[in-house]
Amino acid sequence: MEGIDLALGLKPTARLIDHLSNQSLYALIGEQIMDACRLLDQCVFRIQANESSYLNSLCIEAVRMEGSIFQHAETPRTSRLADWIRHFTCCESASDEEAYAAYAMACAVKAIESLSDWMQASEQKVISKNWRILELPWEEFCQAVSTEINPDGRVVALESYVAHLEVVTSLISLYDDDITELASAAIKTAIRRKGGILSGKDRNEEMSARDAAILKQADNLRDQGLPRRNLATHVHRWLEDQIALPPKQRPTWLPSEIEKALTRRQVDAILTKHDLM
Repeated sequence: MEGIDLALGLKPTARLIDHLSNQSLYALIGEQIMDACRLLDQCVFRIQANESSYLNSLCIEAVRMEGSIFQHAETPRTSRLADWIRHFTCCESASDEEAYAAYAMACAVKAIESLSDWMQASEQKVISKNWRILELPWEEFCQAVSTEINPDGRVVALESYVAHLEVVTSLISLYDDDITELASAAIKTAIRRKGGILSGKDRNEEMSARDAAILKQADNLRDQGLPRRNLATHVHRWLEDQIALPPKQRPTWLPSEIEKALTRRQVDAILTKHDLM
């Protein structure tokens, strides 16, 4: 929530955008950040429309407890997700509309965080290898950092961004068209951006091989009787184990430059895409 000022009315993300736009890699993912900020602004506007006195608490707690709420968001829709949102945010007086808007806002915040974290980590990694880069004028510094980053990290960040926003489109679609339309548009733009990064044939084949291996493991677990609700967790744990193996023991479908497993949410998105969830 740092950088988001709920007192700014229609543009609570103005200061956040100003802060992030001063990062060296902002030009590479600025469009995605702007899309998510528009979604976030709309969510806050929806809550503010009711002039609720508990706005700050609802929004802050929704972001803090987003991971816990997500676990219940995977359950059937009849389970009253709004009740869980009220429970985890300790805002029992929030309406369904406010609860859903707060959760959608939390997803947008997490999506932005995934890109912000990537920018910071990537810049620091480049600087650690060549600290003299800091002596360059700002524009040259930004260009130098951009040319040195590993595109795989950017792809993973975009996948995390999309995975967070996909929750909004799948769970809030029956409740708020404005919010889901913004989330859907942001997802489409991010997927196109990711496709542009993955323009190399070999890289595309590696990503397809990774997804195929994930689906095969999921099928094996289902054949062993594992319930669907536990599938993403077990597949994610298996993927972490594969990445933890020494390079020479890794399976051929796992690119050698990958150092971090997909998040559980990203695994969930892959399984859902192929109707395994």
